[in-house]
Amino acid sequence: MAQAQPSLELGLLPNVGARTLVAQYRPMREYLEHSLGRSVQLSTAPHWSAFHQRVLAYEYDLMVTAIHLARLAQLDRDYQPLVQMMPDIECLLVCAAARPLGSVADLRGRTLVLSNPQSLVAVRGLHWLAEQGLQQERDFRLSRRRTDDSAATALVRGDAVAALVSSGEFLATPEPLRMQLQVVSRFARVPGFVVMASPRLQTQTAQAARTALLAFDGRSALGQSFFRQTGLQGMRVLPDGQMEAMDPLVASTRALLQEAP
Repeated sequence: MAQAQPSLELGLLPNVGARTLVAQYRPMREYLEHSLGRSVQLSTAPHWSAFHQRVLAYEYDLMVTAIHLARLAQLDRDYQPLVQMMPDIECLLVCAAARPLGSVADLRGRTLVLSNPQSLVAVRGLHWLAEQGLQQERDFRLSRRRTDDSAATALVRGDAVAALVSSGEFLATPEPLRMQLQVVSRFARVPGFVVMASPRLQTQTAQAARTALLAFDGRSALGQSFFRQTGLQGMRVLPDGQMEAMDPLVASTRALLQEAP
């Protein structure tokens, strides 16, 4: 009797709460199990820095992560990109509907909340605010919360006047909270998350996973469920040079990952 193959570990960057994350990716897990003919286990971490440490320790066979962290994993541990999720990520500045911001300038002297300070959305957002003449600590205070849910709660309670979030994080916010928020600005787009394969994963399995993910779409019930929950539209082969385009952020990303969560 042939011996059953060991489970594959699919690591998920904790950009939203663990319960939401597992629910969102359950259809993709089931699809991969069917396509690859072996068990797939979902795994995440308490925060982004812990997740990246597990990546460096080769704890994941496959992982879904932000592209700037994917580039670090490629440079430091030879993880290889399989596919990129579409569309690009929309960067949002949001506030409580009950306390709307008249303009970005209204942030001056007040508090901005971040759930994922290491995210590309946060990095791009702070740069965008600087372009508007608003510097962190000089012009506004920064508050950090563990999950997008707590960032939304901070806005609704009045602990902060605005938050930087991705469109996916906004969509994942529980509806009762999300209905109390409004978008102040859709200020940028950044490249979508990437599915990476560990160098310890057999090449044949990695290629099979790539083929399966490229075929994962809304024509199946599992695909419909996944894309509805995540707001994604599909998977693609990464455009040439997109990983290398993250190189200017490598040093700052390393520094952010060293900060206390």
